[in-house]
Amino acid sequence: MKLIRSIIHHLFIDVVSFFTGIVIRLYFRSWQVANYDRIPHKGSVIFASNHQNAFLDPLVIYFSQPRRNYFLVRANIFQNSTARFWLETLYMLPIYRVRDGLRSVAKNDAIIEKCVHILIGKKNPLVLFAEGNHNLRRALRPLQKGVARIAFATMEANNFELDLAVVPTGLNYGRHTRFRSDMLLNFGKPIFLKQYTELYKENPNKAYQVLVEDIFTELDKQVLSIRPSKHYEHIENEWLNKRTENSDMIQQFEADKALIKEVSEKYQEEGVEVPDEAKREPIPALPSLFYRIMMFPVFVYGFINSFIGYKILNIFIKKVVTDIHFYGSVKSTINLILGPLVFGLQAYLVYLFTGNSIIALAYFITSPLAAILAFDYKFAVFDRLPRMKGVAGYKF
Repeated sequence: MKLIRSIIHHLFIDVVSFFTGIVIRLYFRSWQVANYDRIPHKGSVIFASNHQNAFLDPLVIYFSQPRRNYFLVRANIFQNSTARFWLETLYMLPIYRVRDGLRSVAKNDAIIEKCVHILIGKKNPLVLFAEGNHNLRRALRPLQKGVARIAFATMEANNFELDLAVVPTGLNYGRHTRFRSDMLLNFGKPIFLKQYTELYKENPNKAYQVLVEDIFTELDKQVLSIRPSKHYEHIENEWLNKRTENSDMIQQFEADKALIKEVSEKYQEEGVEVPDEAKREPIPALPSLFYRIMMFPVFVYGFINSFIGYKILNIFIKKVVTDIHFYGSVKSTINLILGPLVFGLQAYLVYLFTGNSIIALAYFITSPLAAILAFDYKFAVFDRLPRMKGVAGYKF
């Protein structure tokens, strides 16, 4: 009976992963993974990632490497019994914070013990969001000690003989909350825990500190970090006004990293004068006239046929979702259900109107594809046209 339950569970995960993978890949216009060869494809691995976009973050990591991961996520989302069932089914584990109460924090010991068991098994990597909470700003925040605590607990449980690696993982979103944006995931150089063995035996707290600092240093190389924070908006605006777009996101990242460093250096001193570029919203270039003319009919077709679903999704988000960090996650999740339902009903209406199943099937296939192209056209053309007050809705 246990074997049957295990088989059903794995089949369920495979089916959910298949359809979720399709939706997530369609959610992003472009998706690139850098330094894939740095991942140890065997053995015990912890992915230590920055955290910007709620549930999209674990999904991006999940579909960017071959193995099935366990994730540590906020415990408060496990309060509902139905949510707990689905989250645990999808390999998510609760981590308790001080705000959840001291009694709840004590439950972390059992969770850490489970994480140790997972890592010793060497089959499933563990994903930890090292900053402890999410934030849309492009800046790596101080890391929590959770990664170090779990890593060293695992090494202790195996007499420091385990080849455990921590892989700093950088998530870089083009526009965090927007459908059909870009995604670049950077894997950093793996940090092997064996090198800290002697230091940990001499001074565990010092070993914690050094490991966290080493993870921060490598992770900071994999993300765009705008500093100092008090000049964040000015630096971001000046960077966006000066940057040039590149279709290769890895090259784009390297250029952006260098430009942000150059711009940030001007703001290190007190009383720095804010340049004009930092005071105005960036105005990106329009695509070619040929693209605008040739793709306009596709935009009209896609816009009309996705209007109902788009409105339903927007109303739901405005009424239900209060935290902007969850916008992208909710959009991708709802699209998984709403998209096939709306386009299926509309295709059925086409069949009732025409009486032709071939036309209805053609509509069902072409309308979601046209909707995706319509979003791309909208962001490439309409969102880049100057309006009465600046550039409406544009924020990279």
